Amino acid sequence: MKGSTFMKRRDFIAKGTAGAVGAGFVGGCSSIKIKRELSPHAFDKKVPKPAGTMPMDEIGTTGIKVSKFGFGSHMRKDIVPFEKDREWMIREAWDLGVNLFDVYDHEQTCYQYEPMGRHLKPMINDAVISISILPWDGRTLEQQFERDLKLFGRDYIDMVRIHSYNSKQDNWSQWEQLFKWKEQGKIRAVGIPIHRIEDVEEPLAAYPLDYVIFPFNFYHNWTWASYEMEQGKFRKYDSLVPRLREKGVGVVTMKPFAGDNLATPFRNLAADLDDSGEVNIAKASLRYVINSDMNADTTLGGMYYPYHVHENVDAYFNPALSTEEKDVMKKMRRKAKVVAHNHLKPHYRFLEDWTPGTWDDTDLA
Repeated sequence: MKGSTFMKRRDFIAKGTAGAVGAGFVGGCSSIKIKRELSPHAFDKKVPKPAGTMPMDEIGTTGIKVSKFGFGSHMRKDIVPFEKDREWMIREAWDLGVNLFDVYDHEQTCYQYEPMGRHLKPMINDAVISISILPWDGRTLEQQFERDLKLFGRDYIDMVRIHSYNSKQDNWSQWEQLFKWKEQGKIRAVGIPIHRIEDVEEPLAAYPLDYVIFPFNFYHNWTWASYEMEQGKFRKYDSLVPRLREKGVGVVTMKPFAGDNLATPFRNLAADLDDSGEVNIAKASLRYVINSDMNADTTLGGMYYPYHVHENVDAYFNPALSTEEKDVMKKMRRKAKVVAHNHLKPHYRFLEDWTPGTWDDTDLA
């Protein structure tokens, strides 16, 4: 009976997706609309400053001690000019126990190395700096790295990752140089971000990686179901974290809020589904990660506005996941499943690979 109900549900979804996209997904007795929307500027919004202690952990077996929540500085171009606000956020996060700062530069043409270097200057020798190295403007890898060291005012970078997934890619040879720099003390840990499980297989077999970064949130998450009903085969994702732990490789998660293009739609969706009126989906999303069996070494979360710092850190100071939060996330999974992928930009469509075909919700019991 349960299997039959599931198949009917799947058939309904498959046939109804096209109409649902245009009008919003209709579920039960209510119509829930999900549209692509970036968060509006909210530099003046304030929430109470949290009080507590930030939990710490180690990146794999590297000896690098980091806050369980890291300042993910992925940026939107429209926020770049608000530099004073950004500086306040960085200093405030540090004061609240956040010591890991993940910095992008050329990606999204936001160029954050130089301002972040200045903002972090008072604590630059104590902060943990994480970067994604990407030569640009005609530079070689060596020239790019020397520039990066100079802009951060240090003779080493703690964590350096590279977007290189297989030996057929042109930049595969750059791995060799990164590990040479590690031997010289210029890099403390070398990692890789992955968009799909296949991305990590060859690098993990070929190199002594120190950490792997991948998406993980209550929606993009492969830990519920080891069996894909529609494909009729076991998923390879279930073995990834145990394999990483066995090798002493660090587990770093990203996109705890489901990414830029879904964060605001999900916030609006949660408000529509929250009967209690008390659920803050940003905090709930972080609490989900905190309480998960994943037990990530750290989680990188993007923050655009000052209130984000207090809101997000508070989740780590008060990590208990409430019944109301669990109920809202259960509802969101089913409402968003039909339409969410249509609101992801092409380069973010990979996130759908991290969404299972069905949930059993035991992770939210």
